[in-house]
Amino acid sequence: MLKKLIDRHPIGTVILLMFLTLTPIMALRDYTPSNELRYLSIVDEVLDQGHVLAFTNHGEDYADKPPLYFWVMMLFRMLLGEHNMYVLSLLSFIPACIIIAVMDKWLRQAYPEGFSPAKRAAMALMLATTGLFLGMTVFLRMDMMMCMWIVLAMWTFWKWDNGIGRESAHRLLLPVYTFLALFTKGPVGVLVPPVAIIVCLVASKRWKDIGKYLGIVFWCILGVLCAVWFTGVFLEGGAGYLKNLLFHQTVDRAVNSFHHKAPVWYYLGIVWAVMAPWCLATVPAMVTGLVKKRDGVAPSGYERTLALTSLSTFVMLSLFSSKLAIYLAPIFPFAVYLWPAVVNRKGWNGWHTVSMRIPSILAIVLGLLAAVAGFICMMVPKLPEFISFPFLKSPLVMGTGMVLAYGGFKALMASAKEREAWEKPVTAVSVCLLLSLFLLSFKMPAINDYIGYANVCKLVPAEGQVYTLQVHRPENMDVYLGREIYDFGKDADSFLFLAPEDGTLIMPLKALGESERLAEYVEDFDVQYCGPYAVYSLQPKTKPKRSRQSRP
Repeated sequence: MLKKLIDRHPIGTVILLMFLTLTPIMALRDYTPSNELRYLSIVDEVLDQGHVLAFTNHGEDYADKPPLYFWVMMLFRMLLGEHNMYVLSLLSFIPACIIIAVMDKWLRQAYPEGFSPAKRAAMALMLATTGLFLGMTVFLRMDMMMCMWIVLAMWTFWKWDNGIGRESAHRLLLPVYTFLALFTKGPVGVLVPPVAIIVCLVASKRWKDIGKYLGIVFWCILGVLCAVWFTGVFLEGGAGYLKNLLFHQTVDRAVNSFHHKAPVWYYLGIVWAVMAPWCLATVPAMVTGLVKKRDGVAPSGYERTLALTSLSTFVMLSLFSSKLAIYLAPIFPFAVYLWPAVVNRKGWNGWHTVSMRIPSILAIVLGLLAAVAGFICMMVPKLPEFISFPFLKSPLVMGTGMVLAYGGFKALMASAKEREAWEKPVTAVSVCLLLSLFLLSFKMPAINDYIGYANVCKLVPAEGQVYTLQVHRPENMDVYLGREIYDFGKDADSFLFLAPEDGTLIMPLKALGESERLAEYVEDFDVQYCGPYAVYSLQPKTKPKRSRQSRP
C-alpha cells in the first residue's frame, strides 16, 4: 500500500509523513528565548502601540527585520487571542513543504522521465532531513519563508529562460518574489536572485540577456514596492528608524558587523555540519555540477542554474561580515536537488557510496548510544537527576535510539546490496530519523524546562517585581508574566548591593557555585526548581533558618 501511495503521490506522501511526525513537536515545544520569544514580545508591543511598519522591542527601535513575518504573527494573535506555538510553527512548516513541492516540479520539468517516484520521494526526504532545514521546518525563523521566495524567484527565471509558461507572468513574478524575499528577512533576500541570475548568464556568455531578465520592468516594480515600504517607515518611525533599517542593519552588518562577526572562511567549515547527514553528497555537488563528464557530456541547464545559484550565494554570504550557520539556508534546496542530477549524468562512483554509508553508520552509532543511555538511565534512576537531565529516564529515549539505529542498519544493508540505488538508504535513514523525532517529541513537556521559559514563569507569582540574574535574554519573559523584568545580567554584586527582600528571583543553578555570597544570601528564601533554573521567593522567612533544599 505504501509503495502504491509513493508511486502515485511521492511528494504528497513525504509531506504527509512530515506532518504526522513533526506535529507533536510543533504543538508541544516551548519558544526559545533567543529569537522566538523576542518575536512574540515584539508582536505584543506592536499591537499595543498600533504600529504597522516601525517596530520596537521594550521601547527601543527594532529595525533588524522587515515586517511581513510579523504581520502574519500579528494576524494569528488577533484571530486566536493568544500566541499558539503550533499555528505559528506552520509559518515555517508550510514554506518548507512549498519548497519541496517546487523543487520537485522543477526537477520534473527538467527531466520529464529521468527520475522514478521512489527517487523523487527520496530527494524530498533528503531535503526534509538535511541539517538546519529540518530545524527550520519547526522553529520560528524568517529564513524558511525567505528561502521559499528565493526558490520561487529562481524557478521563475529558469522557466522564463527555457520558454516554459507565459513570459508576461514571469516578468511580473520575478521582481515580486524578489521583493517578498526582501520583505521577509532583509537584504539577502533581494540579493540572491539578481546575483545568481547575473552569474548564470555571465557563465553562459550571455551578457546581453541580463537586461532581459533584470531590466527596467524588474527594477521599476522592485523600486516602487520598496518606495512604498520606506515611505511608510519614514512616516511612522521617522528618519532615524529609516536610517537604521537602510544602513545600520544592511551596510554595517555586511562590512563590519556588530553581531555575529566571523572570518571569510567561516562557512567553508560549518557548511558540512549544517548540511549533515547528506553533506558528503550535496556539498561537493555544488562544484561537480559544473564539471563535464570525461566523455565530454556537459552539465544540463538545470545543473548549471542550481550549481551557480548555490555557489554564488555561498561566496556572497562568505564575503559578508555577519555570519551565522542558518544564513546558509538559501543554498539547501539547490544543493540537495542538484546532487541526483549530477549522479544521473556522471554515473555512480566510490565517493557516492561513501556519502551514503557514512550517514547510515552515523545513524547506527547515534541510535545505539541513545538507546544505551536511555536503558542505563532507566536502570539507575538517580543518574538522570545527577547529570541534570531527568527526562532521560524514559522508554521513549531508548525507543528513539532503537528506531534510528534500525534505520541506519537497514540503509547500510541496502547500500551494500545495491550501491547505485541511493534512494533506499536515503529513505531508510530519513524516515527513521523523522520517526525517532516523533517518539522523542512526547517528552517535550519535560524537555521544555531546558528550551524556554514557560515552565519557569509558571512558578512566578502573579504580582510583584521579578528579578533575573545570569539569564539569557530574560526581558522577553513579559510575554508570559505580563510585566517588565528587572535584569541584573551577570552582575551578582549589584543584586547583592540592592538586596531585595520582596519579589521573585530567577537564576541558573550554576550561578550559586560562582558566588559564595550569593549562595549565602538566597539560602534563607523558599526556592523551586525548573530544569537548570532556580526560582526564589524573596520573602523573609518567619520560621527558623534552614539549609537550602536539595534539587528534586
